[in-house]
Amino acid sequence: MSVTDREKGGIVLTELKITDFAAELGSSKPAPGGGSASALAGALAAALTKMVAQLSGEGWDGFLPQAQRLTDQLLHLVNKDTQAFNQVMSALQLPKGTDEEKQERRRALRLATRLATEVPLQVMEFSLEALALAQEVSLRGNKNCLSDAGVAALLAAAACRGAAYNVLINLPGLKGDEFASSARERMEEILREAEALERATVDHVSRSLG
Repeated sequence: MSVTDREKGGIVLTELKITDFAAELGSSKPAPGGGSASALAGALAAALTKMVAQLSGEGWDGFLPQAQRLTDQLLHLVNKDTQAFNQVMSALQLPKGTDEEKQERRRALRLATRLATEVPLQVMEFSLEALALAQEVSLRGNKNCLSDAGVAALLAAAACRGAAYNVLINLPGLKGDEFASSARERMEEILREAEALERATVDHVSRSLG
C-alpha cells in the first residue's frame, strides 16, 4: 500500500508522526481533510476493539484478525481519500480550450468524482463493521475496558457520519449516473444501521458505567 502511494508521489499520511499529521490537517491545503480524518477515526475504533479483545481472555481468536483487517483497510483509506481529492483537483485543471479537451476534462472529472464518492462509501462500510465489533466487545469483553469499547463505538459512528458528508458533497457531480442513486441509497442504509448500533452500544456502556 505505501509503496504504491510513494510511486504516486506526495506524502503518505499514515507514515507521518501524529503531530505532523495534525499539522497537515490544520494547514491551508484542502487535503487531507474531513474524509481522511473520518477514515482515521474508523481505524482507531477498530484498533480499540482489538485491544479490548486482547485484554478479554480466551475465545477471541477469530475476532482479532477481523479487527486488524478493518484497521488496515481504514488506514489505507486515510491515504486514498486524499489521493481521490487530488485527482478531482487535477481533473479540474485540465485544459478546456477545444471541444476535445472539454470532453476529456468532463470524462476525467466524472471518473475522479466517482472515486471521491466510492472512497468515503468504503469508509462507511468498514466503519460500520468496526461499530459492530465495538458493540460485541462492550457486551462480551473485559468490563475493565468498557470505556474503551464505548470510545470505539463513538469513533466508528463519527467515522460513518463524517464519511457520509463526503459522499453527499460529491453526488451533485454525478448527476444522471446510476451509481449516484445507488451510492445515496447505501449511504442512507449504513447511517440507519450505524445510528441503531451506536444507540444500543452507548446506552449499554452508559448504564453499565453508572
